Amino acid sequence: MTNEAENTTADEARSTTAQNVRDLIERTFLAGMGAAALTKDRVQELVEELVRRGQLNSDEGREVVERLVSRSREEARSVLRKADSSLQGAYRDLGLTTKRQSEDVEFRLRQLEHRVQLLESAADAGVGGGAASGPPGE
Repeated sequence: MTNEAENTTADEARSTTAQNVRDLIERTFLAGMGAAALTKDRVQELVEELVRRGQLNSDEGREVVERLVSRSREEARSVLRKADSSLQGAYRDLGLTTKRQSEDVEFRLRQLEHRVQLLESAADAGVGGGAASGPPGE
């Protein structure tokens, strides 16, 4: 039981560390997005001023802003891809599993428990091992 408690404590510590990493990435990303939004607003103001002065027409101004927005979106996607990759690496380094991996293991465990129950039932009935020859549902 002590070993189980130690494993639980270690798992909780790894989970907390992963959550802290995820929070840091999210805060950094949101700060970057805030800066990008401020930059877009500032560029919009500058473009509007250039249009008012006649140095740009409204179509050119709109194109400049659209290019900036498009570039910002691509940068955001790139940051998210890199953050996801870094987070997956951190999970591996910390020995953590993803939710999907945990769900897969839980499903396999339920299948094994079912097989054991079938084998025990067959043994109790004196039938032998034939009842549990395949996974549940086959």
